[in-house]
Amino acid sequence: MDIRVDISNSGIDNSEIAGCRERAQAELKKLWTGELHFTGWVKDPYEFTDEMIDELQETAEKIRKDSKYFLVLGVGGSFMGAKAVIDLLDPEGDNNTKVIFAGYNFSGRYLHQIMNTIGDSDFSICVISKSGSTTETLSAYGIFKELMIRKYGPEETARRTYVVTEHKSSFLFDQASAEGARIFDLALDIGGRYSVLTPVGLLPVAVAGIDIRKIMEGARSLASEEAFKGEALDYSIVRNLFYEKGKKIEVFEFFDPYCAYFGEWLKQLFGESEGKDGKGLFPASLMFSRDLHSMGQFLQQGTQCFFETFITVDEPGEDVQIPDSAMKPFAGKTIEKINKCAVNGVADAHTKAGIPVVRISVPEMNANVLGQMLYFFETQCAVSALLSGVDPFNQPGVEAYKKEMRSYIEAL
Repeated sequence: MDIRVDISNSGIDNSEIAGCRERAQAELKKLWTGELHFTGWVKDPYEFTDEMIDELQETAEKIRKDSKYFLVLGVGGSFMGAKAVIDLLDPEGDNNTKVIFAGYNFSGRYLHQIMNTIGDSDFSICVISKSGSTTETLSAYGIFKELMIRKYGPEETARRTYVVTEHKSSFLFDQASAEGARIFDLALDIGGRYSVLTPVGLLPVAVAGIDIRKIMEGARSLASEEAFKGEALDYSIVRNLFYEKGKKIEVFEFFDPYCAYFGEWLKQLFGESEGKDGKGLFPASLMFSRDLHSMGQFLQQGTQCFFETFITVDEPGEDVQIPDSAMKPFAGKTIEKINKCAVNGVADAHTKAGIPVVRISVPEMNANVLGQMLYFFETQCAVSALLSGVDPFNQPGVEAYKKEMRSYIEAL
């Protein structure tokens, strides 16, 4: 495993952590036995065959030949994982086809701007909805489908439409089947926030030109009970111990702006998995050093209701040197070396102030390592939720708001 977890500054005694490891292993085992619902993602890195990867890559190549833009419509887990991966591995969009995400809000201004961006260019659409009836996604789909029909006609529109949904009757599945759109099945036993390593995330990522085979190889290297033996679940254990000791917020902290959507993905993963039955740590995300100038004071001396989780990359790969003519002591140094000083300085200052700090790091960022990170956090999140006594895989609160929202929509 390329992922390193440092809990030496957590403030929690090692003996207390060690005393929880047996129970954590027991909860991990539940993910593999099949006794829990929605655990298809656990074995998915093995069950997602090379032939399935080839099919996605061939589809992605066709989309790149057809289209200047690939419009991905989805909300929550249907888009945030793919967005996180693309931002981290291809932030400048070096591929000829630009992946655009929509269908995750009700902003007419946002959709109008996408229409202006696409203009007269060729584009294709991917509609992602586990239920096949997601309000934000299907609303946007109706708009862009009509745009495609006017541009291409019904037959070509169907050829340029790709759908990822459950293989069961729904508005989306039934319509796509009737019209002949390409449908990729989302397994019934994989929930949306655990779906990034399925066609939900892999198709948009492949269209962006990223090697999805290496992503899956990274995930596969951790897809076993053995990979999480010993101290490997200490992060999920420490999170629960923090909660028991009165901490209510986990602040994920990054030092690379391209990690922003990885933070958003983590917020949904942990928030929806743990936030129920009156329990759960509230997941927040900050981007340093930017947010040190807005939240640094609170972190240093504010209400101590939180702990911090640093997520960093040892060697970011690209750097810029500050010229000798710049202000001392920065002159002649590189931006990334100064960034590392910021990481260590913040960690030291907050630790000295008595703030618990967990540090998670990887040696470099590439497709294989990112595949490991995705699977690592999915597993840690599921085990952490089980340790706290909640079901990691349902979201009754989300269903409640959807019901109320739909009543207002129907009354319009």
